[in-house]
Amino acid sequence: KGKGCPECRNSGYKGRAGIYEVMPMSPGIKEMILKEKSVDELRAQAVEEGMVTLREGAILKFKRGLITLEEVVRVTSTV
Repeated sequence: KGKGCPECRNSGYKGRAGIYEVMPMSPGIKEMILKEKSVDELRAQAVEEGMVTLREGAILKFKRGLITLEEVVRVTSTV
């Protein structure tokens, strides 16, 4: 965690880093939606097709030093 400076108002952060999850609409996902499959089934299929989950994306940003581990937990604790 950064100690801060006048430029970041002692927050330890400069700028913002988006943490997000994007599920591409593949033909398989579309078919599952039309068949009214559960959210859990849709999520499992999307991950199988290569979707990076919100938590995985946040951990990647942590490993690159863009965010803190506390931020990973805060943003993804309800996932």
